[in-house]
Amino acid sequence: MSSLCTARLLIPRYHPLFSTPIQSQRQRCDINFTSRGYASPSKTHTRPSSAVSSTATTTFANDVNPPPSTRPADLNLPDAISPSASTAEKLFRFVKIGRAYLSFYKTGLKNVYHNYRASLPIRRSLGLPPYLPISPPPAPSSSSSQDKQSVAFRKTILSAQLSRSNFQLVRRAAYDVQRMIPFTLILIICGEMTPIVVTNLPSAVTPFTCRVPRQTERDHSQRMARKRAALIAQQAATGVSVTPPATGSDEELVLLVKMYTNPKWIERATAEEVLRACAVLNLVHRHTRHSGLASLYRRKLQRYAEYLRLDDWLIRRCGGVWEMEAAEVKIAVEERGGVGVAEKDERQWLEKWLMQK
Repeated sequence: MSSLCTARLLIPRYHPLFSTPIQSQRQRCDINFTSRGYASPSKTHTRPSSAVSSTATTTFANDVNPPPSTRPADLNLPDAISPSASTAEKLFRFVKIGRAYLSFYKTGLKNVYHNYRASLPIRRSLGLPPYLPISPPPAPSSSSSQDKQSVAFRKTILSAQLSRSNFQLVRRAAYDVQRMIPFTLILIICGEMTPIVVTNLPSAVTPFTCRVPRQTERDHSQRMARKRAALIAQQAATGVSVTPPATGSDEELVLLVKMYTNPKWIERATAEEVLRACAVLNLVHRHTRHSGLASLYRRKLQRYAEYLRLDDWLIRRCGGVWEMEAAEVKIAVEERGGVGVAEKDERQWLEKWLMQK
């Protein structure tokens, strides 16, 4: 398919294909959504009704998982063929691979569009700019105002009766829409060569919904190496050992909970400690950056720690870890610095995290 055709397919139009899941965006307070399905090629996620009358009691026990449209869709590649296959068969398979990737990227970009349109009424109810993709929670104006802003934002969530599903929809939609324009340009220019190009670029240019498995695996390996290097530096700085805590161990969990995501520790940490914490939590590419940037990364770390506190609170409030889908548990564990934890242990690790917070 030519790049021109690709461009035409990606231009958002007011067409039933691009209709928003929200029935009317003008009703600013209608965020108590009725039951609605969010479809992806792999799964349909029907969210329970949370419409509330003046006498009803609302529960979000089944609303802890965000829509599958906020995650990458399935990439359905053609089966491998025999090495002895004819040149024509091999060429036809390459064409099918290109079409599969193109379909995957189109689905991912349409999900970015749908998700952000769906998040607009929620953003208004939370006091966030509707068309400026800022991720919640808002950054504190100073360290002393952090607790006050945290309490105020939680009250806003309670008054809006917002579930974790909707909160994560808002956050992920904002993250993806920031990357939609540059990635769309890459797709228009490169066409079927896009998978080769994006796997050699930083993931920061790719919406989360458009990340192919190979790209995700590469990011996972890089995050593990970055985390290990930062933890080795942390151990060396304390003079205890040069061996980092074992991945998934209680020692590592205590380090993540009591230090790297603890607002009080962040406020008094040294510049080097802040950079190491940011590297472990994937907020910076390496922990050896110039210490003059520490004030910038300290605020970034404070805001991220507040996001994790808020997400922990919503997980408990909306059903707990055992109501979460496996894919969401993995995302939550890695967001908290648990990258590298064995898949079979992820749910238990997240339970331990919540018990220590």
